Amino acid sequence: MTLIKSLLLGSATGIVAVASAQAADLPTRKGPVAAEYVRVCSITVAGAPVVGFVLPGSDTCLRVSGYITGHIEGGDIRQSYSVSNTPIAGTSTTATRTQAINGFANGRSTDAFQRNAFGYTDRFNLTLDAVSNTAYGPLVAHGEYQFNHGSGFDSTGTGGSDGGINRAYVTWAGITAGKVDSFFSFTGGGFGYANFFSPDRKGFDQPDVLAYTASFGGGFAATISLESATSDQLLGGSGAFPTGVNYDTGSNVGIVNGAYGGARWPDIVGALSVHQAWGMAQVSGLAHNVRAVDTTGDNATLNRWGWAVDAGVQFNIPGYAGALIGVTGAYSRSATYYSGLPDAMWDGTPNDNGQTWGYELADAAYNGTGGGWATPTAWSVTGYSQFKASPQLTLSVEGSYGEIRWSNTSATTMLTTSKGFLVGGIANYDPVKNLDFQFELLYMNTKTDQPAGYLAGVPALGTTASWQSKSDGFAGRFQVTRSF
Repeated sequence: MTLIKSLLLGSATGIVAVASAQAADLPTRKGPVAAEYVRVCSITVAGAPVVGFVLPGSDTCLRVSGYITGHIEGGDIRQSYSVSNTPIAGTSTTATRTQAINGFANGRSTDAFQRNAFGYTDRFNLTLDAVSNTAYGPLVAHGEYQFNHGSGFDSTGTGGSDGGINRAYVTWAGITAGKVDSFFSFTGGGFGYANFFSPDRKGFDQPDVLAYTASFGGGFAATISLESATSDQLLGGSGAFPTGVNYDTGSNVGIVNGAYGGARWPDIVGALSVHQAWGMAQVSGLAHNVRAVDTTGDNATLNRWGWAVDAGVQFNIPGYAGALIGVTGAYSRSATYYSGLPDAMWDGTPNDNGQTWGYELADAAYNGTGGGWATPTAWSVTGYSQFKASPQLTLSVEGSYGEIRWSNTSATTMLTTSKGFLVGGIANYDPVKNLDFQFELLYMNTKTDQPAGYLAGVPALGTTASWQSKSDGFAGRFQVTRSF
């Protein structure tokens, strides 16, 4: 038995040794790769956290956000009026005051029956932020793609849909490059969807920018910025624009009796700002190159620099979180967009049922053959306040006043002094997180002095017997917005 046990043990030992030797010759089998889970990240940019997830294999924090909003809007259907330049056979071009028309040829083109009193607007905004830390501060890429659809009164379109870049820029170590809010404007357009009198290249029509901002500590900063004078906010571009796609003309407001020449300079902006616990303030200046050619017959040209200044201060009300009060104002010469007037309310088009300036807002005007160029001075001032009545309810009020005056005009000019004011209120109710109900109501009133070239009671021109100096109207909007 002892011999048999010894033989069995020896055989087993040999088998194990041979098996071990063979196993050593086999390729090594690795265990399963550990799963790489999504990691949440938070990087502070301009004092606010950007919370997202880390892109696998990188140090970039990506945040996806945006909103969807639906509006219904309406306004009165009073007859509005507009200044028009109408030639009379055998005479110089003269100025008339005619009823606004809506493109109908059935004899009722000036009838309120033909104009919309309500409309709809829908918007989908998708935003991406890619942020990473560097030795010189956060490296940020920000992009917003925005789709709009609308119909009727004060809509974003003509019944079709459009889409395009709203903002797309890079910031790093004080450098800003891309399509971004203008550094000239202090407040933008206000608390509501429609604007008060303020140069708003912040809420829409953002320029293409190359800028540098120096921060001095204590909330003080200085910026020098080169900004595009024209921009395509949505699709559009040179040549014919696609039907139903909005085209923004940037800071070039228009040339009366002429057209813009090719761009030679960007808009040059300098700004000083401060942001502290008590609130914020800013003063900025701008140079705007105006190149124009006359289109009335003698091809006269214009090449001059316009300019503008903007200033504002906003105070946080102590003891009331979210409550504030502010005032801002702008003054311009041959840079009318930066006065804030063209962007007021629903952009002042005569067809908008009374909400109209009804006068010429432009950077320059030609007086006719051999008449030289007329130039505008335009300015505005605005006051506003916001108060949180409860954690869910925020109330805002705003009021603006502005004027434009033309100099070096001719005896038959359509250009004159115009003035107007705008008042309104906005209420925001947020019953749950990321849901907002907003209601706004605005009233605008304008008055235009009779121009030197006005001829009353000329049937061939469609003029009225007396000068129509006043144009006014109101409009309201209710919108529902879901943010994410």
